[in-house]
Amino acid sequence: GVFIMCSILGYSSKDADYDSIVEAFYKTKYRGPDDSRILKKGEATLMFHRLAIMGLDEKGMQPFSDDHTIVVCNGEIYNYPELKKNIMDEYTFKSSSDCEVLIPLYRKYGLDTLVRYLDGEYAFCLYDALTDKMMAARDPIGIRPMFYGYTEKGTIAFGSEAKALMPVCKEIMPFPPGHYYDGEKFICFNDVADVKLMHNDDVETIALNLRVKLIEAVKKRLQSDAPVGYLLSGGLD
Repeated sequence: GVFIMCSILGYSSKDADYDSIVEAFYKTKYRGPDDSRILKKGEATLMFHRLAIMGLDEKGMQPFSDDHTIVVCNGEIYNYPELKKNIMDEYTFKSSSDCEVLIPLYRKYGLDTLVRYLDGEYAFCLYDALTDKMMAARDPIGIRPMFYGYTEKGTIAFGSEAKALMPVCKEIMPFPPGHYYDGEKFICFNDVADVKLMHNDDVETIALNLRVKLIEAVKKRLQSDAPVGYLLSGGLD
């Protein structure tokens, strides 16, 4: 079988061949067979192919936007119920999608605090029309794919697959895991190789803690409005 997930793309509208990049983006349609949408705001264009997991109706379709912010996210935000509760009084949610929480969190806290709040696997693009900045972030392990490149005029573009960026970017690179792009530079917010604490417990305690963590990890990945399945193999998952 093939594991598919949503496809996203974000770029500046002012210096790219729109028709060419749309054609390239639709070559990744198999990643999100349920629906597709292209939305422009300010100088930015964000594109989304949907594989519906949470918030299955039309309201859960991306991009999500408010007065000046627009976001597309390929991901699963496991702690979104807790995050949502903290901002219910300040934002009216239009869907039950976990990814919609990115908009109010960014609006209240900014990008740096937003990514540190998230527990999940994700790659997202976020455009702020007030600052005219295209931003992006990728989960600490890099579970969700994302690439970036620069146009001939030096404008950055992001996409789930490299081939979707080929019409506008000469050189395409993997977006570094655990980093966000703040509109000007890449910043590391979580380096999983940086070990800050060593546990020297006995084997029985360690085994018990690993079992509890594994059960909790599986449970939080079972949040879904669609049937899901998992392969508990010897791989990363």
